[in-house]
Amino acid sequence: MYPESLIRKHSLSLQAFLFLLTSLGSDPISPSTSLAETWICPRLGQSDLYTDREYPGCRELGEPKTYSPLQISPSLRPAQPTLVQPPVSGTITLHPPAQLHGKKPMPFAEVSLPLPVLGVRQANPGFITGSWIGLMAHLTVTYKADGKGPEVIPDSNMMPVSVHSLWTAVAAATKAVGYDPRYLSVRLLIPMPMDGPSAGGIFAVGIAAALLGDSIRPDICMSGTIEPDLEIRPVGGLVDKMGACRDLRKTTMIVPDGLDNSHLSFTGAERSIQVIQVYSLAEAYSAATGQALRSVP
Repeated sequence: MYPESLIRKHSLSLQAFLFLLTSLGSDPISPSTSLAETWICPRLGQSDLYTDREYPGCRELGEPKTYSPLQISPSLRPAQPTLVQPPVSGTITLHPPAQLHGKKPMPFAEVSLPLPVLGVRQANPGFITGSWIGLMAHLTVTYKADGKGPEVIPDSNMMPVSVHSLWTAVAAATKAVGYDPRYLSVRLLIPMPMDGPSAGGIFAVGIAAALLGDSIRPDICMSGTIEPDLEIRPVGGLVDKMGACRDLRKTTMIVPDGLDNSHLSFTGAERSIQVIQVYSLAEAYSAATGQALRSVP
């Protein structure tokens, strides 16, 4: 026989547990609770503020809100059936700059660059979970002589949102440097599954650096989305990503301006990492390469 007090204690515990299950529904632990930890805060007369802290009036960022629409014009679509096309439709197109119509760019030798990217140990479609780690991706940019590009070849490890981010990076980088995307082939290799748009900024920096012949500083890492208008947009989880940068032995972290980043500088000082805030691709490029973003010769 068990003491009555012990039976009463376990009965109360069971009631509390059943109440918790009832209040949470049939799926008490939803995977969306670990989604990016980013909130959007509307600001009257200004663009929305993206922050990795929750404030009154803010809503949590969902995956459909993390990227801008992108569509490749039918006349510019690569013919190769093996290439992965952008996974979403929209209004942005990859057209050659107006001043380049009818002008074929000069051929250039294949360029290969190592790119520091930040990923998670577990990436499930639609959700970002697990601890952040630093990875070295491999970017190859090649001249496409037939003018039927852009040819974008993502790694099979890249999930749809990351593939879309790479396409957006191609659009932004070629626009920024004035290069005709029809004569461009871009291939990206990543050693493990990757989801989310937050590597778009470093993708765009890498593509622009390859076209301009610049090198990416060996001490930097970066997190931030890229938009077709060349803005670097905010992302969440930057403190955790800073740890991933440190694992890569990087001493400078480039992050989007516009977040509540006041705590990052203190965290960076504790971890011997300098934090540089950027708003545009030009600012990110300067911070990542030490060179000005400019037009191709």
